[in-house]
Amino acid sequence: MINVSTKIHDQFSIEFKVGFDGAEQGRAGDFTVNTWIFIPYSLDINNGTYGKDQFYRDVKSNVRLITPSYALEALASPESKPQSQVLQACRQVQQVRSEANASECAFQVRMFAAIFKSALRDETKAILSINQASVLNARCEALVDNVQGILRNYRTITCHEDSFSHADEYMSHLTDVQLTKVVKHLHSLSTEELSGTRKLLTDAIICERKYKVGKGYSHIDAQASTNNSEMVYRHGLLKKNIESALYLRKDTAPDSDAAQQISFGAAAGIAMILSTLVALPFQKYLGNYPFLIFIILVIAYIFKDRLKDYVRARFAHRLKSKYYDNKSIISFKDNRIGWIKEGMDFINDAKTPAEVLAIRNRSELEADNSILCERTILYRKQVHVESDKLRDRNQYDFTGINDILRLHIQQFTQKMDDPTLNIDTVGLDGKLSSVNTQRIYPMHIVLQFIHNGQTDYRGFKIATTRNGISDITQL
Repeated sequence: MINVSTKIHDQFSIEFKVGFDGAEQGRAGDFTVNTWIFIPYSLDINNGTYGKDQFYRDVKSNVRLITPSYALEALASPESKPQSQVLQACRQVQQVRSEANASECAFQVRMFAAIFKSALRDETKAILSINQASVLNARCEALVDNVQGILRNYRTITCHEDSFSHADEYMSHLTDVQLTKVVKHLHSLSTEELSGTRKLLTDAIICERKYKVGKGYSHIDAQASTNNSEMVYRHGLLKKNIESALYLRKDTAPDSDAAQQISFGAAAGIAMILSTLVALPFQKYLGNYPFLIFIILVIAYIFKDRLKDYVRARFAHRLKSKYYDNKSIISFKDNRIGWIKEGMDFINDAKTPAEVLAIRNRSELEADNSILCERTILYRKQVHVESDKLRDRNQYDFTGINDILRLHIQQFTQKMDDPTLNIDTVGLDGKLSSVNTQRIYPMHIVLQFIHNGQTDYRGFKIATTRNGISDITQL
């Protein structure tokens, strides 16, 4: 099963999260993601102005495991698998202090915090969709009981590792944030029946905040002179630290390096043979004219040099379809489990599948693109994961992976016009006024996903201005 979500990550970047769920035991997981990026001609993005190195600087791609799914209620039990794994890992590192045990302990507490984050987020999201007071009261009471139970059970474990306290601080911050979202939702309903539930949640938030202060953890301070910048920075560090338990490590190198060197060497050899065949007959018949031989050899060398570059370019063009720009070996807990290949090229409509062009669906009015040829970037990615190696020696049954692609577009905005435009207009009352309008440049992105013989497409329209991304809609 393939799941896709997208969001505006920040002012100049878009994030696509593609989940490949359902890798079967006993077989490798192969996932392919092809991304077509359609860019207006007027932005001057092409082979000459925007190379591969610039593209890979603007693209951040991560592959991570899908977080194991647990209901919040199940996680609150002291006998839950995540809780048991943390307890066992902490005991092992206390009994035998070793690098392996410390690493396993850090992994288990990070996994517990990641599972808690996912379970709390899902429960909060479900509650925010409820408007019936009686149902909300019951769900919110259960939410508080489960969250407090989970944190209480976790904090009864004796563990002096830094990773343990880091996970505790992270979960405390998540509790504050998610419960506050629920309180805001209850206030928006303005129902007297919910007053008791609002107080219950508020008391739970205040209690958790006092705990953070007592432990010296970072927390939101309305009176802080630094705009809570340290808190935001630290939470970002904690988030990356916790999620590192799920990310697959990548060691990247050029994919076709050996093949390129062999092909380029063959090109030089072919050019040398042909130039020698041209020069030999002249040497035989003009042996008494050394100056003419010299001129012919110079011409033959020029011919060889140009021929070598031509043959080399032809070989390189053929390699493009068989090799990628980069190949990354991916590892989980220091065990190699597969690889990722990625490549980027500018292509034309003739090399773009009809299904992709249909989703793009250019309008006749888009003169900038139809007359002057819209620029198309194809970003290819192939992921191969050995499912059995992933499951081997891991207590959790990971169901699949998430491919997270973040595209930074600031490079594309450099030649855009001013984002705002004032237009004079006469109203229905006959009065003259000036209306402020926004000038946008639409970019279109089409993604193709291939997994277990299933192919799926998603299309998105990105409204961009020189000030960044203003909107994103699915086609």
